Amino acid sequence: MLVAHNDGSSKNQSLVLELKALYDTTKAKVGDEDLAHIRNVAAYSKAIKARSDKLIQQGGKPNAVMRGSVLGALHILLEFSELGHNIMHGSYDHLPNCGEFHSERWVWGIVADPHEWRVMHHQNHHPFTNIVGKDHDIGYSFLRLKPGQSWYGHNIIQFPLLWSIALTPSYYFTFVTGTSAARTEGRRVLSKETLAQSFKLIKQHALKNFIKEPLSVSPKRVLPTFAGNYASTVLGYFLTTAVLLLEHHAPNVELFSDPGDDESEEEYFRRQILATSNFTPYADLDHYFKKLLAEEVKFDNPPPLDVFYGGLNTHLEHHLFPDLPCNRQREIQPLVKQLCLKYGLPYNVTPFETVVPYMIKNIFKLTLPTGELEQGKPTKILKKPMELLRRIAYGTRYKQPDIMTYLQKPLFYNVPVKVVAVYPQAEGQALKVHLEKPLGWEEVTWEAGAFISVRVEVDGQSLVRQYSLLKDSIDAGNSLEITIKRVEGGRVSNYINDHIKTNSTMILVGTPQSSPDFIMKEVPQQSLFLAGGVGITPIISMLRKAHREAPPHSSGTLLYFNRNQNSIIFEHELREIADASGFDVQFICDALNQDDAHRGQMQQAKLSPELLSTLVPDITQREVYVCAPPGFIAASKSMLLDLGLPETQFHTESFTPPVVEHPTDGKDHVIQFARSGVDIVVDGGTTLLEAARQAGVHIPSGCERGLCRACVCNKLEGLTHLDEHKASPDTRITTCNSLPRSDRLVLDV
Repeated sequence: MLVAHNDGSSKNQSLVLELKALYDTTKAKVGDEDLAHIRNVAAYSKAIKARSDKLIQQGGKPNAVMRGSVLGALHILLEFSELGHNIMHGSYDHLPNCGEFHSERWVWGIVADPHEWRVMHHQNHHPFTNIVGKDHDIGYSFLRLKPGQSWYGHNIIQFPLLWSIALTPSYYFTFVTGTSAARTEGRRVLSKETLAQSFKLIKQHALKNFIKEPLSVSPKRVLPTFAGNYASTVLGYFLTTAVLLLEHHAPNVELFSDPGDDESEEEYFRRQILATSNFTPYADLDHYFKKLLAEEVKFDNPPPLDVFYGGLNTHLEHHLFPDLPCNRQREIQPLVKQLCLKYGLPYNVTPFETVVPYMIKNIFKLTLPTGELEQGKPTKILKKPMELLRRIAYGTRYKQPDIMTYLQKPLFYNVPVKVVAVYPQAEGQALKVHLEKPLGWEEVTWEAGAFISVRVEVDGQSLVRQYSLLKDSIDAGNSLEITIKRVEGGRVSNYINDHIKTNSTMILVGTPQSSPDFIMKEVPQQSLFLAGGVGITPIISMLRKAHREAPPHSSGTLLYFNRNQNSIIFEHELREIADASGFDVQFICDALNQDDAHRGQMQQAKLSPELLSTLVPDITQREVYVCAPPGFIAASKSMLLDLGLPETQFHTESFTPPVVEHPTDGKDHVIQFARSGVDIVVDGGTTLLEAARQAGVHIPSGCERGLCRACVCNKLEGLTHLDEHKASPDTRITTCNSLPRSDRLVLDV
């Protein structure tokens, strides 16, 4: 959960609105001028490559191979930056005359499959930027560059490992791309399907650069050609990788724990800003590059040197607006900086010549299992030998310890927690579970009656269920307590009762939540609690609060309904609360054994208006809290209202998650996926991404909020709800948050 540095929700919303307005204004300017620019850059890249090849293969001047190798490296850097990275984000896809500069038609000179790169980059890296455990770009799967990353066994040799990779043609790059795409799409990483394309690209590159070209020149140029091609490849990928690494691993950027699905738009944009850094180029190196290019490459209209870092020295702007062309990113840099300062956010910039040595030093330092807590004082871990051994044990077995071992940011989503103790209840019909309170949750608070969502793997399927907490955050201390009752046919409840033991682990989906109408922030003067079966779990939390904070001369009554005396949960605790607080606690069972009929406050009866009015004569004066099966809730509400209880005094709990309903126009719409040859009819409340999934048409997706722009495509015909208040309809749209509004809508998919 990102803790926003803000002073109010309206200000946060203003940041979102201003960023979106800046994007809309800038994107509207993209046109022929931008296409002319990128065509010129592409021609310049070809000219650089041609001159590089000539110098390497033919020589003709002192240091020809060296100069040709540097030019070749610059060609690789340019192919990735202003060209490939930029084009494959779809910066020009909405322009009808974009030609070869369409994201799906561009052929780039990088040893990585374009489709796999788009999956890795658009669907993983941009939505999950710098989220530990989700963003595959953090350390590129093998390097430990930030102390918040987990330590694994190979990190002990990462310093020599990095240099051994750096001095090769960097074919590792294509494996990173391919394996990340497989993980993103849920495919096996080490499979023929995943690795085949990488080996194919490596074979093509090696055959061309290290066999065919060296053998195509005169015998005395074979070795120089081989050496030049090798050096340009190594240097080109080294430069590109160095720039890429610093943008999300520099000392001025942050790592984050997983914010989950509830991350707001404002939190998303702030995370992108805090997780990304621009850089200032090394002036001496740039001067050398500029001089070399001017001397060697004859080109009528060379673009500025900035193009070699396109989208990289404006990486912060790029992460806010992924499909803006690089020249437009450079144009709005001052405006983005102003917005960052206005909203109290850093505008991260780091000098290339200082950050590269910092990172090299960090790679060496982080070979040891030290985290953010030991940052600057790595020897601190030596004072805790058992903790050091624990980290080594986890890392060498490639298991991740709790996130706060290394990253000092609490995890609030899918949090693994230890089961401290379990206690069978109601003769084995239920299980009371004490969970260890997660690290970093010291400031997390919740009201009496709150519940927690738990994720459980049952037969290979991930299932989520909600369970009420037995204590509010004041009473909870260092644990969370829930009780799970067996249910006939209940997959999760029965699994927990059968399999969860002391010292096992459970997964909390998020922090405690409350149903909007089931919060008792203040204890009422007169209260009535109705509980049925396991519905006592949130009620007992409210009773504890009522006892703790009851106003003078207040009164409270609990009517606890069960099938029989053996179904009663927490009888002992409830009687203790009654004795200590003076509350009237009544146990009501459908059937009772003769011996139990004489136990105090226990009777055989069923819910009825007569029972309610007899046991609680002043019932219309009470605030009523009900938790029970749906049928009981409905029946009790009807009876209470008939008895004269104002509906505003009736409060009940619902675990049903809110249904996300999109505004609909009440009409049917034909969605045509032009390139797939598929049509589907949907209502006006179905997003275009949902329509594609229903039709079996694949559209990449990421955040599914219209922010990361992984799901963009061209709209060839028709209107969406986002067009309704615009002077001219958008032609390039995010499908995840667009609803159809014309009878027919055609997408270029």
